[in-house]
Amino acid sequence: MRSTFRILFYINKSKTKADGTTAILCRITIDGASAVITTGESTVPHDWSVKRGKTKEKKTNQRLQTFRDKVEQGYNTLLYKYGAVSAELLKNYLQDVGKTPTTLLALSAEELKAQRECSSAGTYRNNRYADRLLNSFVRSRSERDVPLSALTIEFFEDYRFYLKREGYAPATINSHLCWLSRLMYRAVSQGTIRFNPFEEVKYEVVERKPRFLSKGDVSKLLAFPLQDEGAELSRRMFLFSVFTGLAFVDLRGLRASQIETNSEGKRYIRKARQKTEVESLILLHPIAEQILALYTKEQSRGDYKIFPDTMSDWKLLRHLKAVGLACGIRTPLTWHCARHSFGTLTLEAGVPIESIAKMMGHSSIASTQIYAQVTDQKIAKDMDRLTKKQLSKTSSFSQER
Repeated sequence: MRSTFRILFYINKSKTKADGTTAILCRITIDGASAVITTGESTVPHDWSVKRGKTKEKKTNQRLQTFRDKVEQGYNTLLYKYGAVSAELLKNYLQDVGKTPTTLLALSAEELKAQRECSSAGTYRNNRYADRLLNSFVRSRSERDVPLSALTIEFFEDYRFYLKREGYAPATINSHLCWLSRLMYRAVSQGTIRFNPFEEVKYEVVERKPRFLSKGDVSKLLAFPLQDEGAELSRRMFLFSVFTGLAFVDLRGLRASQIETNSEGKRYIRKARQKTEVESLILLHPIAEQILALYTKEQSRGDYKIFPDTMSDWKLLRHLKAVGLACGIRTPLTWHCARHSFGTLTLEAGVPIESIAKMMGHSSIASTQIYAQVTDQKIAKDMDRLTKKQLSKTSSFSQER
């Protein structure tokens, strides 16, 4: 069967630089799977044509065509060499032309550099931390770097033990081990090593249980306005996420132009999720409408960010933690928790899972299924409690007789 191969140039308007320009990215799609690579070019957002995949700058378009030719040439080279090509393999090949690190930390630095413009801010931050931790581990072995050809399963297991000793949770350990394994796949694709030495390893067992708030907890937050400006902004943004399902990065980047009104006069958010680039379509809940009204600039005709950029992400999260404690909520408040609460509460309210997937911008319904599992588990626990209560009543009634 013939492979499908597509190249798409696009920009991410939410990631503009200080000079007002944004990077032009290239999405490579092969047989439905895609990978993103930076082109090294930039443009002013209003000069970009989404339909044509071009800018108004003629020289930039010429360089983009040269880049397209390089991608196509790389695809044909790999197809001839291996007989089949994946999007990730082609991406790695293109990034490694003329530069093939042969040691672990050098490769990690190169991979991190390649991800800087292609990944979301959160993903890049997590990978940067993974790179630092890997450097710390290698230094703890009194080594400057490790040749890729010298890596074995023992190195992987030593790193796992190091992470456990440092007190990291199983999910966090897996995240850092995945970064290590990712580097091996890149080394294979660039021909530095013949196979991934960590391919057969087992990761930490993690029970995927998203944290979410109950209706009672949400009610506590709604009834607890705060005098402190920072804390109140965190509370409102968290509640807006609870009632829209927006991830924090999308919440931060939400703009007035992304709020639309349908023919029935109902307002909704239409926004591509930054992590997956899948479009979210979210009808605004009355409470979300009330929060939105607090930040709507009636006199402004131009586009603007809904929530003010007056605090760093870290300060907002610190305020959010304090809000949770002040409200007496046991579940630690995080931006993920808000999004998970939306998924769980909408499912409990009877909203079809397909609609929830669309609202949350999931690229696959499998990502949404986790909320169905949580809801099923909650129902089972509620039924267990009810059964025990009924049995207790039956037992006491029998004794009375």
